[in-house]
This record gives sequence, structure tokens and C-alpha cells, in this order.
Amino acid sequence: MDFSPPPRCKSCMICKKEIPLGAPTAEVQKQSAHKECFKCSICDCELIQGQCSQDIALAKTDFLRSRGPLWFCRNHMMLGAGEKMELLKKKTK
Repeated sequence: MDFSPPPRCKSCMICKKEIPLGAPTAEVQKQSAHKECFKCSICDCELIQGQCSQDIALAKTDFLRSRGPLWFCRNHMMLGAGEKMELLKKKTK
């Protein structure tokens, strides 16, 4: 008999909503995200693991604090924080 607890649903690191068991996910830095949430914060392209980066410092600004982790595609990950911020502000208008 298996007395282990049933598998628990994880929550998405980006939108904070529950990820149903068996749903397609992206597993990054020991965290999970809905596949559809794991996209570039600037251009919304689907991210490829190993070809993207997170900007932790930028996520701590007042303007972006409530948005969760910010991930960037290879085209945008090397931009400076100021350039990223300007592009994100334009996107939210």
C-alpha cells in the first residue's frame, strides 16, 4: 500500500495561480510556471530555457513589484535596466 501524500499542485511563479496536475509547465530555477506565462516581459515571445534571463533587481522597483519575476528573451536580456524599464512602461500604456 502506498501511504504517501497525493501529489500537490504547484503555483505559477509568474501569475501565482495554481498549475493543474499534468498541465504543460516550464521548470526554471526550481520553480514552475504555466507554459503560457513563461514569456518575455517585453515582446511576449515564448522563452526557451537556457536562452533567457531573469532581472531580479528590476522586479524590485516600485513600478514592477506586483508583476512577479521578469523574464527576458535573448534579444532583450542584455539591455540595461533603464532600457528595459522604458520598454516595459511603453508596453503598459
